[in-house]
Amino acid sequence: MAENVNIDLSGEINATTEKKGLQKYVNEVELLLQHVRSGAAPALVLGLLSNRRPWTQFIATENFKSPASIPRLTRRFYRNIEYFQANYLVVFLGLFAYCLITSPLLLIAMVASFFGYRKLTSGPNTWKIGSWELSKTQQYAVYAAASMALCWLAGAGAVLFWVLGATVTVVALHASFFDAESLPPSDEQFPMIEQV
Repeated sequence: MAENVNIDLSGEINATTEKKGLQKYVNEVELLLQHVRSGAAPALVLGLLSNRRPWTQFIATENFKSPASIPRLTRRFYRNIEYFQANYLVVFLGLFAYCLITSPLLLIAMVASFFGYRKLTSGPNTWKIGSWELSKTQQYAVYAAASMALCWLAGAGAVLFWVLGATVTVVALHASFFDAESLPPSDEQFPMIEQV
């Protein structure tokens, strides 16, 4: 009765566990940074912007309510961040554009830095200081130092922190007070059930 049965068990097992909460977003940010490093940032931004929700839904004042409890606030916050992420990106870009328009010196510094970079990468450039020729790495270092100095003089640090601070404030307030239960159902099975 006993037969020898040969079963091939070779291969790879890809056991990925579904991440929840903050770890899910940390992994998504790491994946996003990998795409940015590979040069896919413009396509990624355009793909994200194609998922933008209607502005009438985004600013519907009848959906703003204070959360009943801290766990509900947490779920509401994550759900709104996930659902309205393209709208939040547009808010950030709008605040950034506002800062560039209202600070002409910063706009000039950004344009000068951009065209300096284009000139540097456009072909075989040789820079000489006296009789000493700079290598490409040294040229990039000089360009980076000059761009940072120019942006510092134009007040880019203050603008950066203002834009980030204003964006975080607007996004946190909207995500916290916009009632996520009024949104269409998500893929999760019971996203708004509270554990007592």
